[in-house]
This record gives sequence, structure tokens and C-alpha cells, in this order.
Amino acid sequence: MKIAIDIDNTICKTTEFYGELAVLYDREILRKNNKIDYTKGIPRSDSWSKEELKYFISNYYNKNLLNIPVIEKAPYYIRMLKKNGAQITFITNRGNKEDDIAGEITPEYLAINNIPYDELITKANEKYKYLEDYDYFIDDSIKECTLAASNTKCRVIMMNTPQNSDFSDNRILKVGSWEEIYIILMGEK
Repeated sequence: MKIAIDIDNTICKTTEFYGELAVLYDREILRKNNKIDYTKGIPRSDSWSKEELKYFISNYYNKNLLNIPVIEKAPYYIRMLKKNGAQITFITNRGNKEDDIAGEITPEYLAINNIPYDELITKANEKYKYLEDYDYFIDDSIKECTLAASNTKCRVIMMNTPQNSDFSDNRILKVGSWEEIYIILMGEK
């Protein structure tokens, strides 16, 4: 069984974690009260200047990459999948943005959190292009899941988040936990 898994908001609470840091930065450093846009790859205010965003990325985003909390039981169930013979590939957009060192830090993050894998693909735009030989694709992104469902033979599983909670597509199975994912994958083995 070959499984391709996204990282942010699929195995870890990226948006929630950085959203809180964006609020802190906006209120305490910038002394503003801007609305934070949680739909962005990196939560931020659209009112921030380019310099303010660059400062946030350098001093909050990049410096906290190893501190993003994992989603409950994600490491455990990924280890169990590996133990049961699954080939795990992490496929992520990390590292695509200017000054974004997330792609470089990801192997260390996975090691610290005891998350095994066979391959890591970073800077992956249009992830479906990498999925030709995979049985399953797990992500939280509406765009990435829809593209995978439309362009591959993978079974697509979407991790439910506040950003995709209203989305529905009968080709995509939505789940709320890694336990659900594990049960689905082991049931179809």
C-alpha cells in the first residue's frame, strides 16, 4: 500500500499554531488589531506590509517550525501503517515561499516527532502530478484533493479542518482523525 500524505493541517496543527502567533505578532509587536486570514498558507493579515510579512516569516514562522503540535495520535497511526507494510511519502508545498525554510526543516520535524517515512517531497505544487503510483492521498486542501480526485486513480482522503468543513465531493472521503484514517486504510488492505 503506497500512501502520499500532506504535512500541514494533515499531520500537524499548522494553521491553528501560526494563526495564534500571527495574532500575537499583530497585537503585541505591530500594535494593530488586524483581522488574521486563516485561509492563507501562512496565516496573516492582508493589511500587513511586505516588510511586516517578511519579518513574521523570518522571526515567527521559520523560528517555530519545530514547535508545531502534531495532530492527536498522527505519529502513532503513521508508525502503525509502516509496521503493517505501508510505504509512506510525505508530499508538501513547504519551501515554496520566499524566505520559507520549512522544506529544509521538515526531516528534523518528522524525526523529533517520531514519524517514519520512505520519501519526502517538498516544494510540490499540484501534488496530483506525483501520485501516479499511489493508492491513497491524504490532505486537507480542497484544491489538492479535488485535483487528485480528478486526475489520479488514488483514493482521496481529506482531513477535516475549519477551512474545508463546508466542502463536499462524493469522490473524496472526509475524516476527522488519524484513527479514522487508520481504520479505513487497514480495512481496505
